[in-house]
Amino acid sequence: MFKDTMQQILLFLVTFSLVYYSGKHLMAQNGLESLLDFAVGTVFFFSFILFMNYLLRLASKLFGAVAY
Repeated sequence: MFKDTMQQILLFLVTFSLVYYSGKHLMAQNGLESLLDFAVGTVFFFSFILFMNYLLRLASKLFGAVAY
């Protein structure tokens, strides 16, 4: 179980950094001007879905541990 939690924390941090940097790049743009901007937008949305998944899993583990 500890290995599973550490893996989720690592993936949470990776997806957090992807969401942060790709979102920062998208906010600096006025629109999708090239294929690279479209790829960054795609990375942002896919990593945001994974980020929310890992966040909810870790939060449920945290609340489960606090409840006992």
